[in-house]
This record gives sequence, structure tokens and C-alpha cells, in this order.
Amino acid sequence: MNTYKAIIFDLGKVVFDLSFDKVFQFWANASSGQYAEIKSKFRFDDIFVKFEKDEITPKEFRVKISKRLGLTLTDQVFDEGWCDLYLDTYRGIDALLAKLKQHYQLVALTNTNSIHSGVWKIKYADTLRYFQKVFSSHELKERKPDAEAYQIVLDYLQVNPQQVVFLDDNIDNIKGADQLGIKTILVTSYEQMTAELRTIGLLN
Repeated sequence: MNTYKAIIFDLGKVVFDLSFDKVFQFWANASSGQYAEIKSKFRFDDIFVKFEKDEITPKEFRVKISKRLGLTLTDQVFDEGWCDLYLDTYRGIDALLAKLKQHYQLVALTNTNSIHSGVWKIKYADTLRYFQKVFSSHELKERKPDAEAYQIVLDYLQVNPQQVVFLDDNIDNIKGADQLGIKTILVTSYEQMTAELRTIGLLN
């Protein structure tokens, strides 16, 4: 019998699919630019991280990214492209969450930003209702894989790290949780994720 009391889910690539390639294609079409060039110049670097920790404003983010990529878009068109990454939830995820919620505390911990959150909170509202709470990096002002982000969630759940399972598709985020003693599952597909949940006794 397992001793787990709570499960922390990442969202993107775990609960729902997404593709930044769609963002780059949108911006290319809107600016008459080249998709390959825009994609090659975009970086998930310090600017991106600061935006996800609410350390820079949406305006500052737009200006910095537009300058780097050579974009001259209105704020509305920039944001529309920036939010064009969201795809469908994974087939079966609602039933899975409903089943797990009967036995465990369910929360989500996602690295995101103030522009994106206004879209995914609405688009995936039916699925997100299975979570007691969704923790977003820009609201916490902390971000995976930093220990502080996980600790905020542990404090909310009021459980020990050893009583928690964390699922994420990013190896760095997995390593961050590992360092706190949290049981982790590196997600590569919905099928693999559910198989590992069965292996550790969270699913029949």
C-alpha cells in the first residue's frame, strides 16, 4: 500500500499539449517575416524566465522580444501570437484526474506568465476544475526548478515531500523536485505517465 497523499501536476505537455512553433509561425505570418529566422532567434533565456517570475511587465517583455526578433506588431497581435501555442488536452486526462481526486489531493504547478494565463485558464477550465489549486509562477514570483516554488506547494498541501508525487515533462524541473525528496515521474507521453502511476500504486 502506498503512502502518498498528494499529486502535483505540471500542465503543458502533461495535462494539455502545446507548441511554440505555432507562435513563431503566427508571428511570421503577421509580420511577413521568416518562421525559421524567428524560431532561431527566440530564446528561453533570462528575459523569458523573468517574465515567468513577474519580474518584468508584459510591455517590457513585448519590447525586448520584438526587438530581438525584428517584429513590429501591435500589442494585440503580439499577444494573439504569443498565446497561439495551446492545443487539446490529452485524451483520457479528465477521467484520470477524476479518479485520482477520489483518493489524493490534486494541485498543479506551472511555469507561466501573465499573458498566457489569461488564455489557458479559460481554454482548459473544465479540466482545471479537478485541481484544488493551480499554482502559477508569475503569481508565486517563484519558478520551477527553484526549491521555493515546490516548497510553497508543499506548505499549502501540509504534507511531507515523501508523501507527494510530482509529474513534469522537463528534466530540470524533475531534478529540482528530486532534491527535496519528492517522488517524481518524468512524463514523455500520457500512456507512459499512467503506466508509471500504476507501477507506484496510484492507479489500479
